[in-house]
Amino acid sequence: MSTKTERFEIRLAEEGRNQIEEAAGTVGESLTEFVRNAAIQRADRVLALSSRTLMPAEQFDAMIESLDVADDAPAMTRLAERARRYVRK
Repeated sequence: MSTKTERFEIRLAEEGRNQIEEAAGTVGESLTEFVRNAAIQRADRVLALSSRTLMPAEQFDAMIESLDVADDAPAMTRLAERARRYVRK
């Protein structure tokens, strides 16, 4: 177990603290343990979801298949035909 050296404080209304204390007591954890565990679990979920794009398998297959199909891309063609602003020497 790593050494805990950082302090984190929060402010909340009395009813919120009472609710958290009751929940912590229900699972047999201290208030600090309960809040720390809840915050870390939520952070894990948020970070896991933020690094993934979820979609149905059919949509994913269609997206991958579309990468093999060339299209005209007129806007890209116009941009490619413009004179360059900067030229490498």
